[in-house]
Amino acid sequence: MTAHPRPIADAVPDGAPAEFAEAMSALASGVVLVTSRLGDRPWGTTVTAFASVSADPPTVLVSLDSEGTSARAIAAAGSFGVSILAADQRALARYASAPGATKFLESFAEAGEEAGTSPVVAGALAHLECKVVGAVQVADHTVFFGRVSAARASSDGAPLLYHRRAYRTLGGPARAHPPTGRSLRCLTS
Repeated sequence: MTAHPRPIADAVPDGAPAEFAEAMSALASGVVLVTSRLGDRPWGTTVTAFASVSADPPTVLVSLDSEGTSARAIAAAGSFGVSILAADQRALARYASAPGATKFLESFAEAGEEAGTSPVVAGALAHLECKVVGAVQVADHTVFFGRVSAARASSDGAPLLYHRRAYRTLGGPARAHPPTGRSLRCLTS
C-alpha cells in the first residue's frame, strides 16, 4: 500500500503561516536576482522561489509578489533576467531584498548592455535571458514562466544559498575572477 501525503490544506490550517514559514526555512535554496527595467534603469529583486521547469525547450519559473515593482515591470515588458548569485554577493542579495526599498542596480549591473535585454549582475555565476510564456496568480504571488532565449555561465565559483533565514555558502573557495563581458549564447533561432 502506498502512503499518500495529506493535502496542504489539511497539513497547514488557516492562520498558521508562521509554522509554514518555519518549515520552508529548512529548505536550502539558491539565491538569484530577478532583473528587469524600470523605465530605462536596471532593477532587480532577490528571490529564492526560482526553478527550472524544462530543459527542452529551456523554461524556468519565478514567483514574485503580485503587487511588487518587479512583477509589474515584468508583466509590462514580457521579459526578465535571472542572475544566479555567487557566494561573495551577500551584500547585493541583502540590498535587493529590502522590503519597500528601491532596488536600482546601476552599481551592480554590467556595463554595455544591449537595448531590450535584462540587466546582468556583474560577477554572477550565470545569467538567463527569459521571455514570459505564461503567468499564474496564486494567493498573493504571480508565478512567471520564462522561456530562456540566451544563457551564460561562469566555469567556476561557489553559489550563494539561503537556509534558515540566513545567507550561507557551501564552504568551498570563492571564485577568483568574475566573468567579464556580455556573451550570451542564443538558445533559440
